Amino acid sequence: MDQLFCMRVFVRVVELGSFARASEDLDVARPTTTMAVGRLEERLGVRLLQRTTRRLSLTEDGRSFYEGCVRILGDLAETEESLSKARALPRGRLRVGTPHSFVHLAFMPNLPRFLERYPQLEVEVFMSDRAVDLIAEGLDCALRAVVVPGDSTLVARTLAKVNWLTCASPAYLEKHGSPRSIAELERHNCVRFISQSTGRSADWHFARGDEQISFAPRGTFGVSSLEGAMAAAVGGIGIAQVPDVLGMPLLTSGALRPLLLDVVAPAPPLQVVYPSNRYLSAKVRALADFAGEIFRREGWWDDVVALSSGRAR
Repeated sequence: MDQLFCMRVFVRVVELGSFARASEDLDVARPTTTMAVGRLEERLGVRLLQRTTRRLSLTEDGRSFYEGCVRILGDLAETEESLSKARALPRGRLRVGTPHSFVHLAFMPNLPRFLERYPQLEVEVFMSDRAVDLIAEGLDCALRAVVVPGDSTLVARTLAKVNWLTCASPAYLEKHGSPRSIAELERHNCVRFISQSTGRSADWHFARGDEQISFAPRGTFGVSSLEGAMAAAVGGIGIAQVPDVLGMPLLTSGALRPLLLDVVAPAPPLQVVYPSNRYLSAKVRALADFAGEIFRREGWWDDVVALSSGRAR
């Protein structure tokens, strides 16, 4: 049982959180997985994992060793790919995290084309509207609309610019009128987006030149998904604010109309993110390139303005 094998086993145990799941993933017997980690602990003279009946967790030494293993195995895999030209042939299992709204909007409709292009890939999609820990969840990458800080442990590749879209249904606007300023939103029923992380209604964002303006929406309905906020707006409940990437199809169909275009504010960009302690593997690169084909890097705002002025392209 060589050192590299033991390191690979240890990394998969950590990423999957289970000896049994790691054994299944690596297609080895459970005792082999347990023995490999035991060999590492014996060789290093430290405990790498805290084992209980309910979960596994890394010790402080285990976390340092895990990060080192990921770097070493990543460098080795990158070298192997470079020599074997595997960059052109993504293969294996690709675990992707994505928000619910993104899946229904673009990912699933285009996924058959992606799978046809890369028949040696096995894709698993994990949907969540919260920002998950990629390493803890065992994900290779995630598609997110976020601003990644400079000191983050994630590397981000921007796919498209995004703006906040304030919108409502024609029926709602016919009954209640269109707000012509941020202040006029006070007299309207606003669909509140409730953050899953804080449980509070999120502020709406506007910009006037260099000035950033926040508005606390008030209304009789709140929902914890942007997709739900759009549906509520289409149903005539009130005015909603969502990223334009989500609202654009409904603007095109006429189900929603854009509002307050003179104070539009940028939203977090749509990005592919992956752990900074891993090299950009062929399969993650393939997904990032494909997502870049789906979304226009400069975004959709020109189309929003064109639709508003009756000049839709």
